[in-house]
Amino acid sequence: MIDILAIYVLSLGVKLAAYHFSGFTAIFADALHSVVDITMISILLMSERVARKAPDPSHPLGHEMAKNVASLIVGVGFIAFLSFELAKEGVDKILSPTGLYENTETAIAAEVFVLFLLLLAAFLSARRAGILNRTLLIESMNDALSTLAAIVGVGLVWLGQPIFDGVATLLIALIIFYNSFKLVKDNAKLLLGLSPSEEFYESVESVCVDIEGVKGVHDMVGVYTGENSIHLDLHVTVDEEMTVKDADRLSVEIAKAIRAKHPEVRHISIHFCPHGGKKRKIYDT
Repeated sequence: MIDILAIYVLSLGVKLAAYHFSGFTAIFADALHSVVDITMISILLMSERVARKAPDPSHPLGHEMAKNVASLIVGVGFIAFLSFELAKEGVDKILSPTGLYENTETAIAAEVFVLFLLLLAAFLSARRAGILNRTLLIESMNDALSTLAAIVGVGLVWLGQPIFDGVATLLIALIIFYNSFKLVKDNAKLLLGLSPSEEFYESVESVCVDIEGVKGVHDMVGVYTGENSIHLDLHVTVDEEMTVKDADRLSVEIAKAIRAKHPEVRHISIHFCPHGGKKRKIYDT
């Protein structure tokens, strides 16, 4: 992931240099989009270290939520300040276009080079497994879209349409707003106690009922304690004559079977009872 971060830092430097020599607001907006992505990559890198920290008395389920908290703060900040200010600047440029641009050909060439760098970053991320690399792939494609918008805007200004510097700036502001809003939405869901999908519960039930001694599963509650970490609580219906020793053996077998199918389940609480119930348990407030 360090190599991806290096590509982004290089692309940011090229964008800032292109803005300095040309004065295009669209290129400056594109540079700020790179700042967003560099910040997010830095959060991903830090989250890997935090996630590896062992659980402790204060955080018995681990520290994976640290990334979500940081991402939420960053997302709100970018929505409240960066995208808003860029949108305002874009509208100003549309209403009062200026022709005071220099080195347009150099600016276009620089942005094309940046587009190549971002596609390289996307290619490297696509070849690697893991949720972090999938996130980087999406961010690289979003930044490439932003750079493409800047190239088109600068190109149209070059052809005598100065209004498109503001149009491209506004478009990039909207791209940043969308990405930041999605970042806030996704992380807020996890921090509010997001439950896995119904397909997850159906799969868990299927795994359990295939085990000898299990008559049914009910009152299942799953909560994400990280981006790829689930705390699962479930009730298992068994013969009321089952001994504690047999129940303990069965609980180990159930936990192993669930984790084999769903490695994202990090903690399992299993309760045995002689009766059935609803598949899901919803807690009233």
